[in-house]
Amino acid sequence: MSIYKQKKSRYWWIKFWTNDRQCIRKSTKTDDKSKARLIEQTLKLAHGKEMPSTAIHLLIDTIYNENPTGIPLASAWQEFEAWQRATGVVAEVTHRKRRDAMRRFVSWTEEHWPAAKTVNAVNRQTAAAFAAWLADSGTKGKTRKNIISDLSRVWEGMRHIREGIENPWPFFRPETEDSERGQPFSRMQEDAILKAAMDGPWWLACLIARWTGLRYGDIARLEWADVDNDAGVIRIRPRKTKRHGIAVALPMVPALAIAMRAARAASPDATSVLPTHAATYPRPERAGGPGPFARVLQAAGVSPKDYTFHSWRHTFRTRLSEAGVSDDIAKRLGGWTSDTTAARYDHAARIEEMRAAIETTAAKNKQAAR
Repeated sequence: MSIYKQKKSRYWWIKFWTNDRQCIRKSTKTDDKSKARLIEQTLKLAHGKEMPSTAIHLLIDTIYNENPTGIPLASAWQEFEAWQRATGVVAEVTHRKRRDAMRRFVSWTEEHWPAAKTVNAVNRQTAAAFAAWLADSGTKGKTRKNIISDLSRVWEGMRHIREGIENPWPFFRPETEDSERGQPFSRMQEDAILKAAMDGPWWLACLIARWTGLRYGDIARLEWADVDNDAGVIRIRPRKTKRHGIAVALPMVPALAIAMRAARAASPDATSVLPTHAATYPRPERAGGPGPFARVLQAAGVSPKDYTFHSWRHTFRTRLSEAGVSDDIAKRLGGWTSDTTAARYDHAARIEEMRAAIETTAAKNKQAAR
């Protein structure tokens, strides 16, 4: 399919073949190349029956009307951001994820659904098509659910800003199964990754994740004030569960304790355990950062498409189960629990019980390696 100019016409023309091998050659009746390309896309969708007729008519109206009604999709995020600032505090990570979801959706509409020029034009058909595209492109269930939930929140904000806006997203939020929530590394992969990370900026981060189950955000921002090297315990209130008042006390296995003491001795004046991670979180690939974790995975022969740094958390939970650690202890170690039990985390007896559980997994790892 292409657009072109005829010698005796000032308008752009289009020519393409339909699925049933008919040649379509038409004038777009416009000398605006960008409009001509939109018309070209519209005709392709119409002949391929890839877009409902209502959406096609809306697109045609949009092409020939320079002032479509409603909030332009390209500026919707700015409108939402201003509304959020006016109505309350915005969490940095949540805000960033919503912005990224919005950018991804807008980029998708430009290529696949050009009829959606305004927030008002995004209906259930649009949402269904985007959700299907995410699934077809291999996006996992939990990630799809998060993206669509973020878009839903943006549209709820739009409803407060302007009347007559429908929020179509809740109808297409996928249900996720536990099997979709990520997979642990095998023991062979664990060894390969730690070996590949050795002497690099990701090694201590991997070691902490493997033996504590902490998320990357908490590890990147971990401070020495959270680490009691004498007692061999990390005490932290994970950001994701902070609003529930959940804190965790994580006993360090000997290998981790030794590595932490060595890191402290190497940088006695540092505030952060991992300064380069703390300085560039949540974008470790930025200049001065540790670089993308995907490079470590590739060096270890592990596919970055199937695994991420968060896989360490799944690994930690899996190894606890394999070692026969009770669900109660496992939940306390990982912060997978309700706020009603948070106050019991610091009891000395519980910490020693949890230390024994972690050291059991370490012993099991050694047996499996033999």
